[in-house]
Amino acid sequence: MNRAPVSGLAPEKPPIENTATLEAVEVEFALGAQDVLTDGFEGALAKAAKLVGGEVLFNMPALDTSRAQRVGAIAIAGNPYDQIIFVTLLNDGITLSLAPLEGENALFESLGRNYAAVMRKLGNDPI
Repeated sequence: MNRAPVSGLAPEKPPIENTATLEAVEVEFALGAQDVLTDGFEGALAKAAKLVGGEVLFNMPALDTSRAQRVGAIAIAGNPYDQIIFVTLLNDGITLSLAPLEGENALFESLGRNYAAVMRKLGNDPI
């Protein structure tokens, strides 16, 4: 996929637990406007990311499949901090969730944050 990088990413700071940021709410609304059956999880992530001015970092099969099939991450440039929003496709195949990652899927949080940090250091902004 050809993506135009957005320059000037701010350092990424994880949001305080149990708080919904404006960016997370925007992603949730953008995901709600997507048709997962028609576009698939990848298409829904990409369209939602575009609507909020973000970029998809990854879309991977879930490690812990007791509740979710796939896990994706959307990076959003922010001021003063960038955000990584994690999205799961639940086992029903149509429900998207921004709930905190659980079990083995929690490993994706560090993967997403570390990937974004490496890309920022290399000058290849993920978004």
